Amino acid sequence: MKLFERRRIKGAISIFLIIILIPVMLFSAVLIDGSRMASARAMAQEAADLAAASALADYHQKLKDDYGLFAVKDPEKLEEIYKESLSATLVAYGLSENADYSSRIWEIMKTTLTGSKSYMGESFLNLYDFSVDQCELEPLYPLAEQNVLENQMVEYAKFRGIYVMGDRMDIFSNLSAMKEEAEKNCVTADVMEDKMGVDETNAAADRKLSELREELVKLNNAVSVVKPAREAYIVSLRGKMEQIRIENTDTEDELSEEDEKAADSYAENQTGLKETAKSACAQAKKVLSCAEDAKEEVENAIKALEKFEERNQGKASGNESVEGLLQDAEINIKDYKEVYLPAIQNLLEDTVLLKMKADNNISGKLKETMEDIDEAVTSYIEVIEELREEMEEDSDDDSGGDSEEDEEEKEIIEYYYEYLYNHGSTTDADTVVERASYGYEPAVHDLTKYFDGKQWDPETLNPSKRFEDTSGTKIDENFAKGQSGKTGSVETSREGEAQKGEVKQSDYDARPSKTYMPEQGKTNNTAFYNEESNLSTSKHILQQGKKSMILDLAETMRDDVLGLSYMFGTFKTRMTGVEKFSSDGMSQAEKDSYYMPEWRYAHPDGELDMRFEPKKDRNTVLRSEIEYLVYGNRTDGANEAAVYATILAERLANNLLVMYAEKKVINPSCHAAAGAASLMTGGIVPETVFFWIFLTAWATAETLIEMNYLISGGYKIPLLKTTENILLKEFPDASGEG
Repeated sequence: MKLFERRRIKGAISIFLIIILIPVMLFSAVLIDGSRMASARAMAQEAADLAAASALADYHQKLKDDYGLFAVKDPEKLEEIYKESLSATLVAYGLSENADYSSRIWEIMKTTLTGSKSYMGESFLNLYDFSVDQCELEPLYPLAEQNVLENQMVEYAKFRGIYVMGDRMDIFSNLSAMKEEAEKNCVTADVMEDKMGVDETNAAADRKLSELREELVKLNNAVSVVKPAREAYIVSLRGKMEQIRIENTDTEDELSEEDEKAADSYAENQTGLKETAKSACAQAKKVLSCAEDAKEEVENAIKALEKFEERNQGKASGNESVEGLLQDAEINIKDYKEVYLPAIQNLLEDTVLLKMKADNNISGKLKETMEDIDEAVTSYIEVIEELREEMEEDSDDDSGGDSEEDEEEKEIIEYYYEYLYNHGSTTDADTVVERASYGYEPAVHDLTKYFDGKQWDPETLNPSKRFEDTSGTKIDENFAKGQSGKTGSVETSREGEAQKGEVKQSDYDARPSKTYMPEQGKTNNTAFYNEESNLSTSKHILQQGKKSMILDLAETMRDDVLGLSYMFGTFKTRMTGVEKFSSDGMSQAEKDSYYMPEWRYAHPDGELDMRFEPKKDRNTVLRSEIEYLVYGNRTDGANEAAVYATILAERLANNLLVMYAEKKVINPSCHAAAGAASLMTGGIVPETVFFWIFLTAWATAETLIEMNYLISGGYKIPLLKTTENILLKEFPDASGEG
């Protein structure tokens, strides 16, 4: 230990201190420089933010004031403003507009850091030495992006839209009910479309039933003429027999005019009987063939209806319209199973029809029998001729002339008619014709008696029969044809209504939705304008809107309401400024009307915007701004026509559903009229087809009246169409007015 105590330490600590101090100082310098860089970065970021804010200060004030939308007035100046502001912020001495303040700040910094009075000299410590060489500015949120525009509208409506929401609370309060009703209507529309498709397919079954009824009518007619043809044949046969008797005997009897006519028509009546009997049997064969086809189609119809029930059974819960459609399908199935199918089966099993079908050679049998009758009637002619020859020979042998005995022998010569098949003969024509065995008439009658007087009821196969009571209804085919294709008119103008406007073609072509092209990788949400001026886009918009309304997310529903508030409270429609819609221009009775929109006439100047200023005072290119927002066409006329067409289509579909559900007057009346119309066509056009035609005609008339109220008159109509607010509870006349 003492050895160490005696050891002298000469400068070792200084050496080690120096060794340690160098890296420590170097590290400290690094930390200082790093802090300076971090500070410079923070200052640069803050300066950039301030410069960006300065650039945004050059916003479009009129756009903000009028529409509450924030956007830069001149995007091309943004980069220039940004660079100027950034330079002025980073390099303080560049603030020429406030030189006195700048000088004072730099004097304090110089004295504190250097103790000297130099300014921008070498002795001054410049920690940052900022300079702006280059900067770029890219707008990230252009109004051409749909979500950006919608967000600004929603944000503006959060503090401005309360007034509009309160003013139009009757609309917004129905949103949830509308959502529920829209969901039900969508389901009902799907089921109704399915039912229409099934009815359209099953029309084949009804047509087959109609064909079968027609064939049965023809069969009844064919069978009914056989007996008269047979009777005519027998009458002509009697006349022919009398003619043969008189011609072949020396009787002094003369052929009556009636018998002469009958005899002359004998050949014709022979042919007539053969043809009518043949036609009746051939028609029976057609009936059975048609019955087979009808049975197959009816069975297919039953299967189609049962599948329809299976597909839609789960959709009926809480939906009366779907329940009604399913009930109608069940009635159709019941009719097919319990009425038409058994009737068809009875025809297929009918013994008379089956025998007639098998009796292919009835004409040949009748011909053979008639030939036997002809032979029996004329066979005695040869006998008489032989007798006359014998008498002439006897007369030649007896040269003394005729004696009284010869005269008596001539007088007793009579004409005999043979029974069929050589079973004797008689001079009594009535006996040989009517005799039960081997008589002429029974022989012919036996060949046709099995269907003699037989008739089949075609109305048991008529689906339209149960709807034939049409008392008290005005609906007919002429009205349905007149209503088809009607679309109403949007051209009606009102007093005080603004003139239609149009956007300049150059401005329209330069609109952001047309010219803005987002960068690759960004989502293009600008395809919500209708550039083709057709209805496909509007239908797409409605479908998308309907989908958004059925979302259960509260935030989405809130944004929808705020977006609607913004639109209603900012933009004009074709009815804005109409003198009728002001508190000064409307009577109290009109104000109390259910169909008058209160928010339009609540103020002397009419409708107010979200800034509590009259909308009519705003000078705009288009009078129908809301319509333009939806459709984006260049002219008011095109946008208004698109609105009209869309509302008409959607309302017509809704009215069709409601009219179908109205079971007291409308639905039964359409069925009754359809049944009558189908009967007039003989069932060629089935009742189910006519039913949809007439129901659509009724719904069209209802819709056109509503469209006249809404579009042409500016009134309001019930948002939710129900069976309680139908206008045409009685069917309209040919003019379309109830």
